[in-house]
Amino acid sequence: MVHPQNIQELVNEVNPDWMGMIFYPPSPRYVGTSGEIASAARSLDKVGVFVNEPLSSVLEKVALFGLKVLQLHGNESVEEVRLLKEKSGLEIFKVFKIGNKIDWELLRPYLPWVDYFLFDTYTEYHGGSGKTFDWSLLKNYPYEKPFILSGGIGIEEVQAILDLKKQMPQLAGLDINSRFEIAPGLKDIPKIKAFKKQLMV
Repeated sequence: MVHPQNIQELVNEVNPDWMGMIFYPPSPRYVGTSGEIASAARSLDKVGVFVNEPLSSVLEKVALFGLKVLQLHGNESVEEVRLLKEKSGLEIFKVFKIGNKIDWELLRPYLPWVDYFLFDTYTEYHGGSGKTFDWSLLKNYPYEKPFILSGGIGIEEVQAILDLKKQMPQLAGLDINSRFEIAPGLKDIPKIKAFKKQLMV
């Protein structure tokens, strides 16, 4: 999110567990360096979304924006993730993009250093496809590590999400974005509120 008034409305009406701030300049949701956004989201746990960002730059933004979570959306190696975890002390979401299949063994080396995996729809770009992937691919997920579901999630997926949660207790959260927007970075708060209400059954 990038609009302070929109963020304040989200706090008042939805009070989510996490709020994302994208620190990837090519993104239309790039937050820049404005501390005003961080101030508006003071009561929320802020997730900084990074794509192959140098360690020093990540730590600088952690301090400036009061980040509580790092979401790594690039090709970060196990060693890079380890360093980020050790230097920041924050929770880490490591993103893996899902196409027609996934090799679960690729995730194994990251297990000691991440708090959640985040599964997003494969695209040549870093998110923002607005499309879901085949969630049945997750049925063979072999780890106890909790994961977050992302990729084109909309209000129409509520029942499928509830069904998946019954089958997979590792599903710990949802990353929603483009299908709950009026414009890039400007969220439709009533729609998010309705979505949350339908999930809380």
